[in-house]
Amino acid sequence: MTTATLPRIPADASDELLRKLHVEAVWNVPLTERRTCPTHLQWRDRCAQLHVKEMP
Repeated sequence: MTTATLPRIPADASDELLRKLHVEAVWNVPLTERRTCPTHLQWRDRCAQLHVKEMP
C-alpha cells in the first residue's frame, strides 16, 4: 500500500506567499484569477511553464 505524497511548502517561501496562498484558498478564488499556484505552492508566474498544455 502506498501513501499519497502531500505538497510541501518551499523552504524559501516568503510570508507574503504563504499569506496569499491561505487567503486565496479561504476566499475560494477561481484558479484562473489566482496569483498563486496551489499545486506547486509557488507564485503562478514562477511555475507557469509547468501549466502549458502541449499542442497536438
